Amino acid sequence: MVFTKTEVDIHEDYTLEAVDPAWLAQGVKSPKHLMLDPDNCILCRACEDVCPWNCIYMLAPEIVLGAETPAAGAEVQTSTAIFVVDDNACTRCSVCVDRCPTDTLYYARLPEGAGGRRAMAEVPASQAADA
Repeated sequence: MVFTKTEVDIHEDYTLEAVDPAWLAQGVKSPKHLMLDPDNCILCRACEDVCPWNCIYMLAPEIVLGAETPAAGAEVQTSTAIFVVDDNACTRCSVCVDRCPTDTLYYARLPEGAGGRRAMAEVPASQAADA
């Protein structure tokens, strides 16, 4: 039997909510964040399964279709799943990185933004939604 990405059981019981920027500014955050190369991901969910902190989730794209930010909905129109990491729970233990069979997961620093604050990088052209 050939495996296709659509055969994966994906969580659908999450609600998208905006996060207060003041809350995000509190506390010490790691400069490195878990990243995923979506082109290589086979949705095996090994990272989610092996995570000792239960902070990795594969979510159904439908949860962001009604998002306040149109870009969020546009980015996932052709996606099979949304990869989410709870950065507050993640200890950067690298168990998921070691477990990934396709070397899809890696750690990277977020680029410097305005005022020396780190910001999310631009979406790569290969992943951008068609206008």
